[in-house]
Amino acid sequence: MSYMSYPQRSTWLEFLGFPPGYGPWTYRAIPEPLISSELARLASAHIINGKTTTTDCISLQPSPDPDDRSQDRFVVLDWDGWSFSAVFDGHGGEETVDYVVQELPSLIHAALTKALADAGTTPIAPSTVSALLQSSIQDVDQALTDGVTQLFPDEATLTTLTDEQIKSIINGPTNPNNLAILRCMRGTTALVSLVDPQKENLWVASLGDCQAVLGTKNSDGTWDATVLSVNHSGMNPAEVARIRNEHPNEPECVKFDRVLGAIAVTRAIGDHIFKLPVSYTRRVFMNCVPGFSISSKLEHLLPRNNSPPYLSALADVKHVALQPSTANTSESFLILCSDGLVDLYEHTNARKATLEEILRQWVHKLGEHMDRRCAKADKDNAALVLLRHALIGGDVDNPDRLAQILTVEIPCRWMDDTTALVQTF
Repeated sequence: MSYMSYPQRSTWLEFLGFPPGYGPWTYRAIPEPLISSELARLASAHIINGKTTTTDCISLQPSPDPDDRSQDRFVVLDWDGWSFSAVFDGHGGEETVDYVVQELPSLIHAALTKALADAGTTPIAPSTVSALLQSSIQDVDQALTDGVTQLFPDEATLTTLTDEQIKSIINGPTNPNNLAILRCMRGTTALVSLVDPQKENLWVASLGDCQAVLGTKNSDGTWDATVLSVNHSGMNPAEVARIRNEHPNEPECVKFDRVLGAIAVTRAIGDHIFKLPVSYTRRVFMNCVPGFSISSKLEHLLPRNNSPPYLSALADVKHVALQPSTANTSESFLILCSDGLVDLYEHTNARKATLEEILRQWVHKLGEHMDRRCAKADKDNAALVLLRHALIGGDVDNPDRLAQILTVEIPCRWMDDTTALVQTF
C-alpha cells in the first residue's frame, strides 16, 4: 500500500495556533509504524558518535515549499576529545547562518588550541574557555560589520554617493559585495557547547532564544534539570531593562515585546539594521537586491532607530562541573534546541506551561528514556523521542496528530524550524 493510498481526512490545525475557521486542509491518516518512520525520515534523525560523547540529532521543517526550507543549522565536531556542538537559528534568510556555521567553529577551535598551548601542563581555567567562547562569537559578528564598513567606512562616505552608485557597488548575482551586505542584513542566534576530553567540564554559550538544559541523575535515580541558556528576547524582563537602560528617553526601543517593535530576539549575530547607524539601512540595505525579508514595515521601524546598536552580540556563558560517569550508564545528558521545539507546546496545554516547566518535562521524559536505553540496550534516537513529545503536546501519544502535522496539504509553513541535539556524556 503506497503512502498516498491511505485515506484522506480533514484537519483545522487549531492546536498549532490557526484561528477557528482557517482551513480545513487534507492530510493522510497514516498508521503506525509508518508514521514513526516518516517522522524519523522528515527529521533526518541520526546519531553522531564522538570519542567521548554521543549526540542524537533531528531537524524538522515539513513544509514542501522550497522557499520555506529550514534556516536552522547545527554542528557536531570532535577536536581531539573535546566535544563541540552548536545550534543556530537563522532568520530573514540563510546568508548569515551559513556564514556563521562555516566560520565560528574554526574560530573557537583556534582560540581553544592557543589557550591550551598557553596553559601548557596546567589545567585550563574554566573562565578562559568562557571568555574565548564570548570573544569568538563577537569576532564573527564584527567580521560581518567589517564587510560593510570596508565598502562604506562611515556615514560621510555614504553622503558622497548616489543611490545608483551604491547599487552598482553592492548588487549583482556574482558580486561578492552583494553577499557581504546580505550577511549583515540577515541574522542568526547561536547556542554553543564544549565538553572537555575528561568529561569533567561543560560550557554553554547562548545568544538569542535557543534553549539548553542539562539533565543529571541523582543517587536515588531521579533526574534534575539545570537550565544553561538565557532567553534573550523581548519577553525577558532583564533584557528589556538592559535595552531601556542603554537607550534612555526612547520609549519605543522595545515595543510589543520586540526590539524597536520589530525583532523578537535581543541578542544575535548579524541583523545590522539594529546595529549600524540608520543611514546604512536607508542608503545601503534598502538599495540591496534581494532586499529584506522581515514582517515589520520599515517605515514603522526606522523612525525608532535613533541610537544603535540595539542588539548585542555578547553571549551568556555558563560553566558546569560534570559528575563522573558510572560504567555502562548515562549519568547526564545535554539538550540543545532551537526555539521551534518550545513553540510546539504553545497551543497544546489548557494552562500554558512556562519555559522552565517545559524544560523540566524534557529532562524527566528523556531521563526515563535513558534509563530504559541502558537497561535494554535500546538505541532509539533520544532527540526523536523529544520531538515526538513536543509534536503531540505532551505525554499522551497521538499518532493521528503526528499524521496531521507531517502530511497536511497546506500551501504555507505551519510550524517553526525545529532542531534538537541530545548529547550524552
